[in-house]
Amino acid sequence: MQCPRCQADISDSFCKNCGLDLALWKEVEQLRTELNILKADLSAFTTSTKTSVSAPLQEGPPPVPAHLIGNPPLATHETGAEERRNDTLFAERNVGRRWFLVVGSLTLVIGLGFFLKYAFDEQWIGPAVQITIGFIAGAVSLLLAHLCRQRRWMGLDIGMAAVGLGSLYLTSYAGFEIHHLLPLSLSLVLILLVTLFGGTLASFWGSQTLAILSFTAGFLAPVLFDSEHVDHWFFLPYLVILTLAGQIVAYAKGWRQLYASSALLTWLSFALWIEAGYRQPWFLEAFVFIQFLFAAYSLMPFLRRIFRAELGSIQGFLLAVLNGLLCCQYSGMLLRYEKHPLAFVSLIYAATTLLIGISSVRKSRTISSWLVTQALIFLLVFWAQILVASWLTLFWSAQLIALYIAAARGEDKNLLVATFIIAVTVVCNYFASVQAFEYTYLFSHDLLSRWVSGLSLISSLFVIAWMDQTAPIHHTFFRQLIEILALISLFIFANLELHRFTQQYIRLAGAAGMSVLWTLYSTGLMLIGVSFRRKAYRMGAIIILFITVLKVLAYDTAQVSTPYRILSCLILGAILIAVSFVYYRFDDRLAGK
Repeated sequence: MQCPRCQADISDSFCKNCGLDLALWKEVEQLRTELNILKADLSAFTTSTKTSVSAPLQEGPPPVPAHLIGNPPLATHETGAEERRNDTLFAERNVGRRWFLVVGSLTLVIGLGFFLKYAFDEQWIGPAVQITIGFIAGAVSLLLAHLCRQRRWMGLDIGMAAVGLGSLYLTSYAGFEIHHLLPLSLSLVLILLVTLFGGTLASFWGSQTLAILSFTAGFLAPVLFDSEHVDHWFFLPYLVILTLAGQIVAYAKGWRQLYASSALLTWLSFALWIEAGYRQPWFLEAFVFIQFLFAAYSLMPFLRRIFRAELGSIQGFLLAVLNGLLCCQYSGMLLRYEKHPLAFVSLIYAATTLLIGISSVRKSRTISSWLVTQALIFLLVFWAQILVASWLTLFWSAQLIALYIAAARGEDKNLLVATFIIAVTVVCNYFASVQAFEYTYLFSHDLLSRWVSGLSLISSLFVIAWMDQTAPIHHTFFRQLIEILALISLFIFANLELHRFTQQYIRLAGAAGMSVLWTLYSTGLMLIGVSFRRKAYRMGAIIILFITVLKVLAYDTAQVSTPYRILSCLILGAILIAVSFVYYRFDDRLAGK
């Protein structure tokens, strides 16, 4: 045996060479081995504990067992088959438990309805009993809807509630209109109560569909009665109550569809009543109701956000503008379209919205910009009512710039879209009015007002494009659309004015003058495109030049007299050569060198 320290041969438990006690050395080595084993076990235990704690935070599939590592395709196939079986089972249970129950219940209700109708036709049941059965059937259906709701039969509860409310609506209507057992006032009160109950039930159950169905029936019920029996003192307060109820439910639940449908149904019901039953002595009541609608749908959406500090995205702006325009229209109808009273109404609308918009600028620039824009739209209507068509465009042009400023300050892209739409509308209105009123096509007739309004409109479009280009925040696509609209408007304006000039003074030069104008216009576009490296301008110039060449060669040479034919050809040819020289001369500039 050798000593582990000095490697000397020893025969007993003590090394004579180095003095090592072999028994003690063996015990130390055994303790060292056991300590290493303990360290290894402790390390393994710590690692397993950390893994088990962090496992729920890990994403992805669980580890595959060792006996399945060699067969992943089989495991994937079995998992996919299991998922398909689960999907099929879910669809089957959905059809069996929900749809069969819904269809079966509705079929049963329809069958009972046919039975009751047959009984009514055969006079098995009298009118009073019919009305009683109708109310009982409605109450029973609502009770069944409540039971379905408690059992969580979702879908069936809404269907049964709709059937119950519909039964109550029809019974209340039939009580007066068909059987004449109930007075009109009581029938309308019952319908109003059913509508309010349906809206409340829909609010508690969170069903926007049920709310829309309830308010639809409530709004349309009065116009289904004979209009001669519906008094304005009852009809208008009825609409006021339904309008307020619809807004309260829509605001409380955040239901935009209910809000929009309530506004639409209010105007539909009111318009039908105006067409069928309005009388001149009811002017004051109807006029006050229209102003109530303006406050309800054009002002309240913004006031609510201001007072409640709801400064998020604004919804319903187009509905507010449309409602205001309808208020202007129907106010004018009641005022018999008298110029100054109608203009006063539009001015009051504009001043009210403008005042609220300015006062709310500290709380929300977005809300302020929407209100200011709405005020400017009402001012458009005001100018249209007091000014003649030729001078109207001048004020509209100034308001286009104000609309863009409001949109840019509010950084609202929706307002930019509205600005462009209004700009297109103003341009179309200007050229349509010029064509409609200037039937004589005389250049000298109303020249000053025509040029001032036309050039102011075109200048406002270019000013908007320039302001957007120099603003800290650019809207490239919007600016390009405005520039295109401005260039098209300028082109049309120049052609119309040239046509009037030639018709009054030199008729024979009309076609040739048009060719010269197109050539000069395209030259101007080309110079701007080359100077400022605007490709769109250069492409527009090239297109107009090619069209002009075709016109000159195909039309002018055959229809125009010789002197003007020579003039158009010489000018066009010279300009084409000049354009070619420009491309050669400024080729490096166009290439960006």
